Amino acid sequence: MMNSQQTNSYHVTKSLAGKLVMAVCFVLLMGMMGAASIRVDAHTTDPASNLPPVAAVTAPVMNQPTAELNINRLIDAAQTVNQIQPGSHTILMEVTAYCRCQKCCGPSACGLTASGKHVSYNDGRFVAADTSVLPFGTKLIIPGYASDEAVEVIDRGGAIKGNKLDVYFDDHATALQWGRQMIEVTIIN
Repeated sequence: MMNSQQTNSYHVTKSLAGKLVMAVCFVLLMGMMGAASIRVDAHTTDPASNLPPVAAVTAPVMNQPTAELNINRLIDAAQTVNQIQPGSHTILMEVTAYCRCQKCCGPSACGLTASGKHVSYNDGRFVAADTSVLPFGTKLIIPGYASDEAVEVIDRGGAIKGNKLDVYFDDHATALQWGRQMIEVTIIN
């Protein structure tokens, strides 16, 4: 349990991290378009912290629909960063996809996970893991899965050992399309 000073520090850090991610993403986007510059303003500091000066971003106003779409994707990425809590960490994992069909789950497939939850749990967005490594209830962010939102470990499988995960999809074709990937997965503590 965090005390009020730790909570305030956490929220300030989380807020600054989100703003920094947004600024960096914006600068990268503008830089790709050749329309941005960065300056460090010695008077631009956050009064709630003792952090050094922050970068101020300047860019001309653009009227391009592709820029608007890219900015929306960057905002989504920053919101994902804001889900991550202190103590969270990333780990490289082999991530495979599966569905509830008999090819993926064997002849006794019935739509229930090893934790007893139905595959419709969380709109069918969950993972299977080696529960000696990641116990049931562990929350993960897997880039490219579930709109990059945190999902829960609610299943396990005989072939899932160590740093391996299976992400669930409603149909076999989508699971095949995902295939097998090596991905940096964020484990939320």
